[in-house]
Amino acid sequence: MSGNEINLASISWIDRKGLPKVGFWFVAGASVSWYRRVIMGLVATANPEPPKSLENVEAYQKTQQYRALLSCTLFGGPRQRIGAQQIDPGYTPPFDKSTIPALERPFAPIPDDKVFYAGESSPVSGIVIGKLHPSSTLSIPSGSSVQLSALIKFRAGEHTDAIGISKDVASPVHVPWVWCEYALVSSGSRQCLICNGSVFPSHAWYVNGRQVGKNLQTEVHASGSDPVLNTGQPSGKLRDRAEADKGSGAVSSQLYAVNAGLQQTFDLGRLAR
Repeated sequence: MSGNEINLASISWIDRKGLPKVGFWFVAGASVSWYRRVIMGLVATANPEPPKSLENVEAYQKTQQYRALLSCTLFGGPRQRIGAQQIDPGYTPPFDKSTIPALERPFAPIPDDKVFYAGESSPVSGIVIGKLHPSSTLSIPSGSSVQLSALIKFRAGEHTDAIGISKDVASPVHVPWVWCEYALVSSGSRQCLICNGSVFPSHAWYVNGRQVGKNLQTEVHASGSDPVLNTGQPSGKLRDRAEADKGSGAVSSQLYAVNAGLQQTFDLGRLAR
């Protein structure tokens, strides 16, 4: 990498931390509780935490153990441009029945499957130079200028959604839209990365292959009123196609999207422009 470019990335994943413990009584109660069945699915398809170092984006993508990845290279100079773009809505991993007590595994509502199922990205997703993404939620300090703004709006794919609304799980809603974003901002001779994402799942941000910060997902409660579990298009309606999504305004306020977490700012010091 030359001194005239900067690599930026984010990874979103479902972390088992913050999810309820799926013990014997939890699973036993799932037979009469749709939200417990949904939580069992989240626990059993959770991802390992992403690495502190992301030197090779393509190699990490081969693991398929993430819910979204958003990366690019900004080439500086008088004619800035974006290269190596990855707007990747990730995967739902196979259901891991080892997360369920052995005696209860035969009654788990998810079939055995070794396939990683691809997620879906909205056309709202994108990377722009010199301004904030039109669906950004970020607040930029007065006197600063945006060099690059990137946002991905994503959700689980059709196969995962179909399991969630099936008679075996019976969620009252389709899977929601979730999202992650970042902006490279300059003020004087200094740069910073300003970041945010939906409160679920977890998100981590990288600059030149080094993780500069993360937002761990909000704690999910075993309750039908938990916003993470009940945000989504009603299951009685055919799910809108991802490619037809036309959300406008801040992504956190778009239809069937999960709310914003806390914005974070990471000082990158004096970096090449």
